[in-house]
Amino acid sequence: MQDIPQLALDLAYGAAIGGALGLTGTGGSILAVPTLVYLVGQDVHTAIGTSLAVVGGIAAEGMVEQRDTVQWKAGLLLGLCGIAGSIPGSLLSPYVSSSILLLLFSALAIAASISMLLSRTTEATPAKTAPLWVVIIAGIGIGFLTGFLGVGVGFLIVPTMVFAFGCTMQIAIATSLLVIAFNSSIGLATRLATASIDWAIVGAFLVGGIVGNTAAAMLVHRLDQRRLKRIFAVFILIVGLFTAASATGLIPIRVK
Repeated sequence: MQDIPQLALDLAYGAAIGGALGLTGTGGSILAVPTLVYLVGQDVHTAIGTSLAVVGGIAAEGMVEQRDTVQWKAGLLLGLCGIAGSIPGSLLSPYVSSSILLLLFSALAIAASISMLLSRTTEATPAKTAPLWVVIIAGIGIGFLTGFLGVGVGFLIVPTMVFAFGCTMQIAIATSLLVIAFNSSIGLATRLATASIDWAIVGAFLVGGIVGNTAAAMLVHRLDQRRLKRIFAVFILIVGLFTAASATGLIPIRVK
């Protein structure tokens, strides 16, 4: 059982992750693994399993809140394709060293930050949609990354939804929560036999995350989204560079 100070910290960490996800529409869940590793003190493999439970739970709650905006058919198609990637990703991850996982995670974080910095949010619908085989490959890749690194790759799902199905950004962001929840649950179920998950931490992060996500949803329309996303992208870039530096030993932080 957690002591009160640690419980308060875990609630705050969860609120920050949920709030970032709610404010930016993508990228918030990428904070879960470094938070669990560097602030909570979990080993990398346990953090990935815990992250899948936290990210999946927050995404599911957000999906329910935005259910009227979710494009169910497209989301379920990507989710079903993601099973083909999520299962092998979750099974392979425990056999990869912590330093390699952190380096791959940092590369993903840096890619996410660059994607957010370069993105031009628009409600316009593209004239063309991608062929089915592109959607299938994208779904498999997204599922693999979710299971392997324990993150909800919303920054990949949103553009996939826009260009593959001709969705508006609002629909794509809401539907990405369905795909993240789906892939995270599959990855978690696959990992349960091999991963040691602290469910008390999961519970605290989920409670904080849901509160943060709900509060952010109430503020999101009052804030300058483009500026907010750029600020958050820079923060994610710093997280990615810090993680890479710690994994390579440039910053002498011991990681389990």
